[in-house]
Amino acid sequence: MKSISFKLDENKVVNTSAWLVSLIQFANKLNFFDAFKYFNLKMKSVNYTNLNRLQTLVASIVMGCNYTSDINEKLVPDTTAAKLLGMNKFPDQSQINRFLSRFDETNIDQLEFIHHNFFMENALALSSKDPVIVDFDMSGLVASGRTYELAEKGYFPRKRGEKGYQLSTAFVGDTGETVSMFLDPGNTSCTSRFEDLLKSTTLKFREHVSKDNLIIRADSGYGSFENIQLLKATGAKFVVKGFSTQQSKNLAKSVQKHQWQKINIQVHVAEIPSSTGLRIIVCEFVGKDGKIKYSHLLTNIGSEEMDAIELFHFYNERQTIEAFFRTCKEVYGIKNLRTSKFYGIYGFLWLVFISHNLITLMKNTAFSTSKLKDMGINSLIKKLGTISAKVIELKNHVEIIIPSLSELAKLFVEALQPKYVQLSFHDFLNTA
Repeated sequence: MKSISFKLDENKVVNTSAWLVSLIQFANKLNFFDAFKYFNLKMKSVNYTNLNRLQTLVASIVMGCNYTSDINEKLVPDTTAAKLLGMNKFPDQSQINRFLSRFDETNIDQLEFIHHNFFMENALALSSKDPVIVDFDMSGLVASGRTYELAEKGYFPRKRGEKGYQLSTAFVGDTGETVSMFLDPGNTSCTSRFEDLLKSTTLKFREHVSKDNLIIRADSGYGSFENIQLLKATGAKFVVKGFSTQQSKNLAKSVQKHQWQKINIQVHVAEIPSSTGLRIIVCEFVGKDGKIKYSHLLTNIGSEEMDAIELFHFYNERQTIEAFFRTCKEVYGIKNLRTSKFYGIYGFLWLVFISHNLITLMKNTAFSTSKLKDMGINSLIKKLGTISAKVIELKNHVEIIIPSLSELAKLFVEALQPKYVQLSFHDFLNTA
């Protein structure tokens, strides 16, 4: 058997995440971080500024760090990515923990403003000629094991009796962009944030509303009489599931047997007359317990645009926002609360929403002619983010060498050529 020896590499080879470097360069070309320079939080800036700490949090999100402790492993060793942001190296988790714990309500307003401006300047949905569909939904975040500010008992699937928070979200499924967000204690009902979601959505899409080109889609939690009236007042189109299952059952009594239209063997729909100015679609289906159950949809979308069956399928395409929540929890790691402070949790979530829109923009622009455009965020971060690349610093540029280990790596390099793989970093070299 051959002997094995170990020695230090005298060439000082540096490794980096090609995924992170490419995304930071994309962000820098957009002047993405300029808006963060005015973030105001009282914390000493000895080695790092508030901007540096925000940049680190964004980098941790796009790298799929599930805990702040992951920063030490995934970011701190990556000096190439740090230098692109004007730092010699990323701050460690202790700096970030202290930073998040000092967030207050003013900082939440600042981050909401940054999200709004980035959306208004770059959102693909705003330039869409097709109807823009915005989904409203709420998802719970369990806070267990510690004392968390403002955490309350609420409805958390499979986590009965736990305390936590409720995350209300508006999301454009077709483009994969976040529109708005609110965080509340766990005992908050989704309907209490409906008006806020509606205002923030119609503000961003006011031109689409005026052109009858915005559709809001929401589940039964938002289907109260009061919320329907709010929707009607905006002038936007909408499809909302009715709040009362008892009302659904009563409506179904007026449907004749021959009026039911078959979706499949277990689901039938029928449209019934209405004097409210809205269309009512009743749905009959077999529940998990094997019993016949009913629900109903309320909409102001005309029958010439969608018939009852089309509306049924259209409503069920709400799964895009449910997939987004899964991405937030499984990829961005929001289920692992970064701090016990309410505003720190809230601020981190705003950074997730901002960072998600940045990734989505890169995927749909820089990768627009590549197969990577069709990849989900989950695959991009979990697969591309794990590829370690070699850094070679030459006189006038820096080469990021990605090992040709997979078809995905080859697609990544092809997508980035020629702008992003062979990088010219004059300013970057001067910060070293």
